[in-house]
Amino acid sequence: MDNNNVDMDRYFNDKEYRKQISENRKKREQPDRSFKGLISNKYVRIGLIVCAVILVAIIGYVYYLFQGLPSIQELENPKTAIATEVRSRDGVVLDRYFVENRTHVSIDNISPNVINALVATEDHRFFDHWGVDFRSLMRLPYYWLRQRFEGGSTISQQLARNLYRKIGFEVTVTRKLREMITAVQIESNYTKREIIEMYLNTVEFSNSAFGIESAARTHYGKPASDLTLSESANLVGQLKAVYAYNPRLFPERSQARRNVVLSQMQKRGFITTEVLENLRAEPIALDYHPPSKAGRESRYFGEYVRLKVEDWAEENGYDLYSDGLVIYTTIDSRLQQHAEMAVREKLQEFQGKFESEWTSYGGDYMNRLWEEYPTFLRSFVRETDRYKNAFSELETNQESVVFDHLMADSAFVDSVKRVRTKLQASFTAIRPDNGHILAWVGGADFGTQQFDHVHQSKRQAGSTFKPFVYAVAIDNGYMPYHKFSKYPRSFIQPNGRTWDPKDPHVPSGPAMVPLREALARSLNNVTIRLLPEIAGAPETNRTQDLEPAARMIREMASNFGIDMGDFPPYPSIALGTAEVSLLDMVSAYTTFVNKGVHIEPIAITRIEDKEGNVLVEYFPEMSQEVISPETAYIMVDMMRGVIRGGEDYHGTGVRLRNVYNVQQDVAGKTGTTQNSADNWFVAMMPHIVMGSWVGGEDRRIRFPTDNPGSIGQGARTALPIVGQFINNVTNDPEAPWSYDAFEPPAGFTMPEDPANSDRPRERERIGW
Repeated sequence: MDNNNVDMDRYFNDKEYRKQISENRKKREQPDRSFKGLISNKYVRIGLIVCAVILVAIIGYVYYLFQGLPSIQELENPKTAIATEVRSRDGVVLDRYFVENRTHVSIDNISPNVINALVATEDHRFFDHWGVDFRSLMRLPYYWLRQRFEGGSTISQQLARNLYRKIGFEVTVTRKLREMITAVQIESNYTKREIIEMYLNTVEFSNSAFGIESAARTHYGKPASDLTLSESANLVGQLKAVYAYNPRLFPERSQARRNVVLSQMQKRGFITTEVLENLRAEPIALDYHPPSKAGRESRYFGEYVRLKVEDWAEENGYDLYSDGLVIYTTIDSRLQQHAEMAVREKLQEFQGKFESEWTSYGGDYMNRLWEEYPTFLRSFVRETDRYKNAFSELETNQESVVFDHLMADSAFVDSVKRVRTKLQASFTAIRPDNGHILAWVGGADFGTQQFDHVHQSKRQAGSTFKPFVYAVAIDNGYMPYHKFSKYPRSFIQPNGRTWDPKDPHVPSGPAMVPLREALARSLNNVTIRLLPEIAGAPETNRTQDLEPAARMIREMASNFGIDMGDFPPYPSIALGTAEVSLLDMVSAYTTFVNKGVHIEPIAITRIEDKEGNVLVEYFPEMSQEVISPETAYIMVDMMRGVIRGGEDYHGTGVRLRNVYNVQQDVAGKTGTTQNSADNWFVAMMPHIVMGSWVGGEDRRIRFPTDNPGSIGQGARTALPIVGQFINNVTNDPEAPWSYDAFEPPAGFTMPEDPANSDRPRERERIGW
């Protein structure tokens, strides 16, 4: 009932009616207290919407906040990139693979000085709080007002950032909250000692060192357990800013920072004032080992190992660069060091002589080489970036214009000559009875040349290949005393041309030379005369009749483990025209020492995970007998003559005894290719077979062939490396070495020349 419906006559005359009208008006004027009534109010509706939006925003932020936190699994299994180590058989780190130069170390192997310096400087209430230091947080506004933007993070908070990158490093409230929440979670999952250990293994130090162990080895060349107080303070001081306090770049600034750390240690009671004053004036004294070299003693071998295991790692789900594997190898670190020293010292000596041999008195750098091989220099220039870019720079398509421009730059031409005429050398040693590779030097410097001349490079073998020819002959009934003419022999090729390989000169003495002497003196003429005999066509003068012998030699070399590929069975194989790697060659020679049984060379014995669990083991792979033990021993005995010589002759390897005074039982073989580009030597002892190669990085580089005194022979370059290695090792009482002599097979008697024992002189197969 509203005013419009009021009966005015009755309203003025009826008291009850007026009362009813008044009550109705009061009811209408009172607000609707029901939910429906509230909802109908527009201000209430706006308020509710605002509250809902805020609530949703809070829920969304909390969801967003927790999305950036590590999962339970990540908290329980924190993961940091740990370098994989390649270790020698005696436990020395030879090489490392890493994305971060980090080696994990337990807290028991960290100097207490480091821990004290860390706690005093970064979080002195570390042992009193549960992840977040609220006293430090409360001071932050004060610092911020004074333009000091400190974070107040505890060690646990810093660890949270280092372990879980998803938390981020930006300066925001969200990152801070995530850091605090994660720090609390870390404290609830780990003990304080575990947190310290994890922290020191994750933080970055100066010079790309991650973790305290790598930092200690990089800056002081020692383990973290041996760090002194001053060294510990210096490393902990770097944590504030790894570049600004780099002691190698800014020693004075670094020293000042170290003193701040020491002052904090004195303030927190870790050291006395007297100690502080004594250390404060000490300069920063580093024993710096660049991360690229720290723990990387054998880069060539390390790269070989990496190539060997990378497929295994991928198939089994391991990351070689971050999973902290430990690869145990067959290398002996002491032999390895002596091998690297021998190659380095001898190569430096050879380089000067090599340059001198090609340089006339008063002439320009190696002028005789450029005159004798006039196309070399231009071909080297064509392979430079400057040549390739010169056409566009000079806006020409005429090579003559480019050469005129480049050759006028004497500094450029000189650098090309010197770079391209660098000698290279390689060395490896293998234990014959199990194929373990004991030493490996793939070149002069891995930093400048990564191509490995132990296993990647294949060069003509020269006369080091001849023992396989003689092994075929001995295996087919020829005896060391059987004699052949020392004069050359010619053969007609299918194209009608004459093939007449020969020695540079015919040696003096009797015309007939026994095989023992021929091998010791490396006579080409006698070796060639073996071919028609082995081929079963002793009277032939045609090269195609020699191919059966070439096939037998190729098969023999292949059975010895040499990768012959598809090398054709040309008779010239007898003189070492096949291209082989040093690893294959040295491994093949181990067959002679190992009584005719070839064992594939092995470099790795086992791989462990970072916890020390063995993941895989490797064992030698033995092949069946390649030659009989008797043939093998005869070959070893014949190659003793290379070193010892005979009654009336010197072997080509006599320098090993005369110059390097190696008097123990040793056999070997030298080798030099026809153009003196490749020089070889392999030496055998019962416990080790060693081999070396010397030549140019570029195949075109060779030693002079017109100089009888040139060092361009296996006996004058490769042999000295082996000789120096033996000298180095035998002078080192800590290096493993044996002086045992070769033992003949049981019941074996060396065949003697019947002419010296009144026995019938006839060819017969060895019948033992």
